Amino acid sequence: MPQSKVMMRRAWISIAFVLGACRESAPPLDLFPQTVANVWLRTALRDTPVSESPDPVPRTAVKSLRTAAYEGPGKLEARAYELDSATAGVTLAQRWQPSADTIFFSRGRYFLVIKWQSADRKALQEFVRELQKRLPPA
Repeated sequence: MPQSKVMMRRAWISIAFVLGACRESAPPLDLFPQTVANVWLRTALRDTPVSESPDPVPRTAVKSLRTAAYEGPGKLEARAYELDSATAGVTLAQRWQPSADTIFFSRGRYFLVIKWQSADRKALQEFVRELQKRLPPA
């Protein structure tokens, strides 16, 4: 193979590698809009260090963690874990221990935990339903 073709091939492989790496480090999916279900207003949003996670999620399986607080007919905090695989999400959902005033679910590489304080049940259901719609298909 001539030298120029080898150089061109290496350049294309390098470009493909860089583009793949950029895709891997893309910002997490924006699941938490300013308003949810027309009644929940976001009061805080942050990318949380995985080391500060209050949940029993294996740190090695987490690519990113985003936390949002909302007020409306009650207060709630939602945490979205972007995991390294869909399998990790399924495993978490199967092993998760239910607790009071908390709901969790997973789809694909995302695992969500929502904890509320004296929230209206119907408004909370709408909040969860809208977040589920925002998740990419599994």
